[in-house]
Amino acid sequence: MTAFALCLAGCGSGGDAIVTAEPLSSDRSYSHDTREAGLNAAWQPDVAAYTETLTFREAVSLALAFNPAVKAAYVEIEAKHGDAMQASFRLNPGLNFEVENFANTKGSEAAAEAEETLGIFQTIELGDKRLKRLAAADLESSLAGWDYEAARLHAASQAAEAFVDVLAAQERLSILDDFVEISEKTRSAVEARVRGGRASSIELDRAKVTVARARASVEAERAKLAAARGKLSALWGADNPTFTRATGRLGRNRTVPTIDEVKAFLGGNPAVARWSDAVGHRYAVLEVERSKAIPNITLGAGIRRFNEDDSGALIASVSVPLQIFDRNEGNITAAERRIAKAEFDAQATRTQLVGLLIEALGALASTDAQAGALEAHVLPAAQSAFDKTRAGYAEGKFDLLNVLDVQRALFETRRDLVNARAGYEKARVMVEALISRDLSGAW
Repeated sequence: MTAFALCLAGCGSGGDAIVTAEPLSSDRSYSHDTREAGLNAAWQPDVAAYTETLTFREAVSLALAFNPAVKAAYVEIEAKHGDAMQASFRLNPGLNFEVENFANTKGSEAAAEAEETLGIFQTIELGDKRLKRLAAADLESSLAGWDYEAARLHAASQAAEAFVDVLAAQERLSILDDFVEISEKTRSAVEARVRGGRASSIELDRAKVTVARARASVEAERAKLAAARGKLSALWGADNPTFTRATGRLGRNRTVPTIDEVKAFLGGNPAVARWSDAVGHRYAVLEVERSKAIPNITLGAGIRRFNEDDSGALIASVSVPLQIFDRNEGNITAAERRIAKAEFDAQATRTQLVGLLIEALGALASTDAQAGALEAHVLPAAQSAFDKTRAGYAEGKFDLLNVLDVQRALFETRRDLVNARAGYEKARVMVEALISRDLSGAW
């Protein structure tokens, strides 16, 4: 399988970026040592050590190490290996013991005329049934491997999106804390003007309402942040948040590829890549069903003892079922049609993912455009208007309503910028999950 790296927009070094370049998976061989290591990891306790700060790389790594769905998918690989082992076994031989003429109308003379037969028999599978059964089981193991890759990709994507939610909540909370501070300063300025007789008490009431609303918004955002931290920690099985703060910055090094630049990489997505093995498995099942139309033979050998004269004789037998009524035509036909279904399902999956990719790229482009406009034009203008209005209010050029209006506009713009950057990061996660690689290195 093609290695992929799930990576959010990176920037700089140190705790200032959301970035990971580690391949989440690159080996589909599943050797014995790899399987043992993975199985041991799968049964580690669902407890992550508490840490003050959490990076993006750590969040994804914890989700991959402790997520129950990933563990379940890995254990299923081991189960499929057990199925393949079972499919490789030959049929067991059988032991047969018969007693004839041990009772008849002559009564006591029956024991003397009894015949005892001890034999062993073995069913021989013809048509390479065992090998074809094993080939189908091996492909089922491969499909379980793809399901494991899909589970890891889903867990990493969930962790990435939840991490973005935490960062966005942290930044919005910081903005609201600034808003409370500025609102308090405005209230103090209004209070001084009221005491000096230059403003009415109504303006002070308006300033106090603004402060109260700002504080209420802070409390609401704190609750959202706590929920986001809990949701992220739950991805690795923690009942309570296992970190205090996420480190990173949203929306830097933004890039928006076209559909033509990334569509070719959809083949690396496990949901698409698995269909090569899925179709192969359907063909293997067809071969298994065809082999069932070839009758097996049962060979037997043994020894018979005649009590009448205490003599013995060797016996042999051959048994072949007659394929008169059931030649397995129904199962063969079903297997043939399921091959066609698998091919259509593969096409449908790719079509669906192309649609999701187009949608994700659209969200990527729109949030990038929104963030760019806010950064380049709206936020500088809002900051300038706020600075000028605040200075003008101190000089008596503007009334309080103008101050509160531009103050609210500034902080709403800052909040909108955080939301736009977070939207971009989530869209980026979706695109990278669909193409199974780091977006910056996709072309």
